[in-house]
Amino acid sequence: MTDNTPIAVGQAKPVALVTGASRGIGHQVARQLVASGAHVLAGARDPDGAAERYADLDEGALQLVKLDVTDQVSIDRLAARVEAGAGRLDILVNNAGVALDA
Repeated sequence: MTDNTPIAVGQAKPVALVTGASRGIGHQVARQLVASGAHVLAGARDPDGAAERYADLDEGALQLVKLDVTDQVSIDRLAARVEAGAGRLDILVNNAGVALDA
């Protein structure tokens, strides 16, 4: 479930990305998508810190990936990994919150 493993899934499974999947709603959505049969990329600013919350899941069903939606470089890196590995994204749950200055 670590961030460094290649993103590779079989063609039969839908590929889902959940942003802000470290805790709360994103965490629960990621778990529900795994339960429904999807291969889930759980986006987190600190994937190592979130790993314990997903320890009970099959490593083939969920992959924690480093993603900070406020950092374009982070977004581009993940997009390139998805394109090079899975080659597609079937489901996007844009859950990450961003605090902006008023």
